[in-house]
Amino acid sequence: MVFVGRDAELAALGERYAHAREGSSSTVLLGGEAGVGKTRLITEFAAPLAGEAWLLSGDCPQVGGNGLAFAPFTAMLRRLLREIGVAGFLRLLPRGEPGELGRLLPLLGRPAGDGDPALTQARLFEEFLTLFENLAEERPLVIVAEDAHWSDRSSRELLDFLIRNQQAAAAFLLVVSYRSDHLHRTHPLRPVLAEWDRRPWTTRMDLGRLGRGEVVRQLRGLLGGEPAPAVIEDVFRRSEGNPLFVEALSARAGAPVPASIRDLLITPLDSLPRETRRVVHAAAVGGARIGHALLRTVTGLDDAALTDALRPAVSANLLLIEEEVYAFRHTLIQEVLHDDVLPGERGHLHARYAEALETDPELAPLGRAAYESALHWHAAKRHPARTLAAARRAAAEAAASLAHAEHLHLLLRVLELWDQAPDPATSKADVLDEAIRAAIAAGENSTAVQLVETALSAGADPARAGWLIAHRGELRHLLGVPGDLDDLREAARLTPGADPARATVLNLLANRLLTVPLEEEGRVAAREALEAARAAGDARAEVIATVNLTYARARAGDLDAQLPHLVNAQATALRIGDQGALLHAYRCEADVLQGTGRYAEAAEAARQGLAAATRAGLARTAGPVHAGNLAEALIALGRWDEAAEIVEHALQVTPTPSLSAYLMVLAGTIALARGDLGAAEHATAHARDVFTRGTSYAQDHLLLVRLEVDLRKAQGRTADAAHLVEEALNSGGTSPRYLWPVIEAGASLPVPGLPGTAAALPVIGPVQEAHRLACTAETGQPDLWPGVAAAWRDLRQPYPQALALLRAAEHAAEAGDRAAASSHLTAAAREAGRLRAEPLNTRIERLARLARIPLVAREETGLAEGAGFGLTPRERDVLRLLADGRTNRQIAEELFISVKTAGAHVSNILAKLGVRSRVQAATAAHRHELI
Repeated sequence: MVFVGRDAELAALGERYAHAREGSSSTVLLGGEAGVGKTRLITEFAAPLAGEAWLLSGDCPQVGGNGLAFAPFTAMLRRLLREIGVAGFLRLLPRGEPGELGRLLPLLGRPAGDGDPALTQARLFEEFLTLFENLAEERPLVIVAEDAHWSDRSSRELLDFLIRNQQAAAAFLLVVSYRSDHLHRTHPLRPVLAEWDRRPWTTRMDLGRLGRGEVVRQLRGLLGGEPAPAVIEDVFRRSEGNPLFVEALSARAGAPVPASIRDLLITPLDSLPRETRRVVHAAAVGGARIGHALLRTVTGLDDAALTDALRPAVSANLLLIEEEVYAFRHTLIQEVLHDDVLPGERGHLHARYAEALETDPELAPLGRAAYESALHWHAAKRHPARTLAAARRAAAEAAASLAHAEHLHLLLRVLELWDQAPDPATSKADVLDEAIRAAIAAGENSTAVQLVETALSAGADPARAGWLIAHRGELRHLLGVPGDLDDLREAARLTPGADPARATVLNLLANRLLTVPLEEEGRVAAREALEAARAAGDARAEVIATVNLTYARARAGDLDAQLPHLVNAQATALRIGDQGALLHAYRCEADVLQGTGRYAEAAEAARQGLAAATRAGLARTAGPVHAGNLAEALIALGRWDEAAEIVEHALQVTPTPSLSAYLMVLAGTIALARGDLGAAEHATAHARDVFTRGTSYAQDHLLLVRLEVDLRKAQGRTADAAHLVEEALNSGGTSPRYLWPVIEAGASLPVPGLPGTAAALPVIGPVQEAHRLACTAETGQPDLWPGVAAAWRDLRQPYPQALALLRAAEHAAEAGDRAAASSHLTAAAREAGRLRAEPLNTRIERLARLARIPLVAREETGLAEGAGFGLTPRERDVLRLLADGRTNRQIAEELFISVKTAGAHVSNILAKLGVRSRVQAATAAHRHELI
């Protein structure tokens, strides 16, 4: 096809590639109708980059009306493996091991065991991104996924993961093409495209038809000369500017033209030998690409006869030879030919393909014989027993490849066929149970609930009913549907004491109770879970139960006695290799340490959780949870710049909606304290929207309320602030840890019932005592403000300490005690200056003017002086890693910040030290004892 009329689009792709070379990732969503030239545009763009950049491409093939799981990415991996070999490929992977990618490339070696489906798929996605990052660090990387309108759900989820995490990764360009005319109203790609298009680094490029002048240029190239005016008029009118149709019409100049423009694409077939037509139609039923050996088996021809039959089709430009397969020149040609086959013959050919793939799995070009065979049997129709058996085998293959959505889809097909042809090797109940697990792994929670209901209605013994109802309880919670706790309680009642599943069911119940929170009932459930786990010898359940029980007891004020149990649980999780349990233990440790005001220790536990997530290959999926814990601890400690960097990076990897809302609350907290009311408003609106649309925990909601109350007060909207506090008090939230900050924020407001709630609310630990003391000082005992400041000082929380010092200074000034007022105000100014808390600084300076108290020049942001070269604490962290020989990316991974942020820190360090290289910086760091 002659290439014309795409100069602007080609330039735009080149611009995005230049951005990737300069370190900025981007995605291009390339849409257009069939035949408009999407693939040709990509080919023209990529051609000059050969040898300069990594070019990884794969398409989403359609087989039997369905897409193949991970097909475009499997194709990319196979081509890369051929190019660089096994050793070169392993060099690009974490620890030089195949990991979960071995499931898609068996040549590398499959990983041992299956593990938690959610974690293994998350690890697979992270390994893909790590592979792409490592390639991008060697030379520019361009990834192309074509025909996304045929993509399977697993491929769409992987694309979504890559796009969401692009800004936090090494720079690369991702191009995703799709047929815009294929996207009907309910097409699964439509909402995904809309979500991708909202990303600032994503560009949507709609490839339109050619104009008249461009059609003339294309005709000149095709015909080798100036076309006659009548030809121009006829071709432009009939093609409507579609380049593929222009090409087809140009070949028929002066000859009769079929009534249908689609039929025009296959008119060259009419003049070919009968055997060629038969073979080409058989190939079209197989898909857009088909291997020689597979086509030979299906047609029954030997090699020589098949080659003779195909040669005219290749000469007529209907088929192309790509590596070891035959490919239709355009997928639209394959579709028209497929539809041209009579239904009976089409079904017969699909059955032939299925039988061939079952007999010799090596005939499947992507190594997915079971899956392709199942698709062909389904398309063949009228073979229920063989279709069911093939779907069962393909479901196992999909599960092994971590294609959870396809696993579920195939099991649902098995269930649909069950009454026609039951599988004697298993029971329908077993298939239902497997389908429930697959639906949960795929995130199809509503489908999972429906399957649970089906299984329960069919009848189940108490143990199985308990298992099913426990799943329904978890699913109802995720869906925000009432009845989740009732289900979990009923599941615990039904599951017999001797059943190995009892510990798991009780752990689910304890987890849910402790997050409501219903502390006492949660402790009882956790204790019973621990007993059941020990009785069953279930090490994993014992770790989870131990963590839950120690977590519950620590929250009740017994922290020191419980920490050793948490440490032991972490050691056990490490020993048995259970990464999910280990991450749960670190998360709970950081949380309880924060709740008792031990923020430095909480930060260290969160860092250990981040390190464990990174070692497990889950830095981007499990990491943001621990990053949130770390950021919250750092905010309390007054290390706001570090916290802001961590939150920014965690949001770049786009965690779950509820977690992103929590992170936005943390970002809004810093923004408000520094006077950026617009950013704080944006953060609260985002979090409120998430919590309104989905399920949220009480503590997350109360964290948001505290921020909203402070924001409304800063905006002078005290009535709105009071209403928010009143709503929180009436919402049934009873967690003292999260309710005390809201009560303190509302103490200066006219909130009905607040004094009574405060009087009745328990006080557990020094943090809650500090809040209670501040509330008392605010509501009538201002002489307590120095004590409040001392309480926050002892907890190493500089911001509330500075606020309390300001209030103490106000009270002292009103009482005429200038010395005390000056002392409190000076101390408050020192802390506020270090934090760059501008609204607080403004209030301090206003009081100083009114009370005529001189203030020394405020301290800046905590910069080290003298021999410290003005390095911030964060820059010292970076310098320590730099001196250890770490790259910017390794520094970013260690500190959970973006690579760009790490690079900015390194540049600042070099400038402050007055050196030009990393080696010189490391030398200076040791010489001046900066690390």
